[in-house]
Amino acid sequence: MKKAVFFDFDGTIADSSEGIMECALKTVQPLGYDTSIYSKEYLRRFIGPPLSDCFRITFSVPEEKIPECVERYRVFYNEKGMYMMHVYPEIPALLKTLRSMGIKTAVSTNKMKELAERCCHNLDIYDLFDYISGPPKDGGVTKAQVITLASEALGLNKEDILMVGDTVNDEKGAQESGVDFLPVTWGFGFTKENCNNDKRADQPMDILKHIGGEN
Repeated sequence: MKKAVFFDFDGTIADSSEGIMECALKTVQPLGYDTSIYSKEYLRRFIGPPLSDCFRITFSVPEEKIPECVERYRVFYNEKGMYMMHVYPEIPALLKTLRSMGIKTAVSTNKMKELAERCCHNLDIYDLFDYISGPPKDGGVTKAQVITLASEALGLNKEDILMVGDTVNDEKGAQESGVDFLPVTWGFGFTKENCNNDKRADQPMDILKHIGGEN
């Protein structure tokens, strides 16, 4: 049985899409972008990767403008965006069940660590995690490094960990850090159609089937 389950945040623990999308559009608008042309479906690609990559991938922001966008986005997100989210149904119950089984829980996210901690406090789920891992304020940390930081903080071996996430960025981070990965289909990347039928979670409690042991 796995000794720990690590969770991505956006699209796995919480639906934070409304705040992220609003702040993203508000950020690029001063650069002359016609923000009315971007659908919610298109903007889903903004959720998951590191923030700098989000502006490259979604809006093709010129490289010299990306640091400015990142800083402006963070101001908007801290003021309003971080409060525009909700926990997915069953997530609190899942976390409580895992902890009752003696399985450690952690957040491994591309959000800055301090921001991820604040979001978890706001959602009243902070105490359901043994550790929250994210990049420091100066950034420059990959998803794989975030996962490794959490594993080292909790004293775990790679084979002890199941990483759970909703995007290919989460999957890549798990592969690069050497831990097992489980995709979820309620977030912003994976769907029932593009996942293996035998290894995916369509709802939070499905995760229990993939930790080994009797479940």
